[in-house]
Amino acid sequence: MITDEDVEEIVYQAAGDSDHRGAATRLEALADRTTEHSAPVTRASLFVDAGSQWGLADDWSEAIRCYRAAVADGSDCSPDPRVWLHDALLRDGQPEEAARLRLELRSARSNDPGVYEAVAESLEHVDALTEAHTWFTMGYHRCENAPVPDFLLDLLLVGRRRVRTRLGHPSDDLDRIAEEYLNSTAID
Repeated sequence: MITDEDVEEIVYQAAGDSDHRGAATRLEALADRTTEHSAPVTRASLFVDAGSQWGLADDWSEAIRCYRAAVADGSDCSPDPRVWLHDALLRDGQPEEAARLRLELRSARSNDPGVYEAVAESLEHVDALTEAHTWFTMGYHRCENAPVPDFLLDLLLVGRRRVRTRLGHPSDDLDRIAEEYLNSTAID
């Protein structure tokens, strides 16, 4: 069976030798070995990992192809592989399709903070700060009563605070929670 350690070894090697294209190809080959998959390594997760490697190789069309394959596969993958497709579409200069995907993600009403964080950070990366603020805030409110670790909610608020600062917004109660979290994790 293909394990997390197998995937991590491929990714680690690519980080060392910068052969992201080779790593992507190996991960796609593993995705096709469906009889060797078991949770948490699924066909979709392997396509997401391959897409990430294509992105690191700055080949966004190949990354998009892999992310589409992950979405189409539908096997278990967290967060939703559509967030990575959204990111690749933005980086590839396809904002209209990315906007359609955001609408789809928004209406899914996920209670996974990772969905909101990934979309918000992608928007922040392309300087769509008002929308990034919306996604960080929406994620916090949609997930605050979900059974998720508190630090994931805090990370949404830290991202929200960062964007609000860039937008020049005054500090509010949620910003103060983010500041408390940052202060509690600061290394002296």
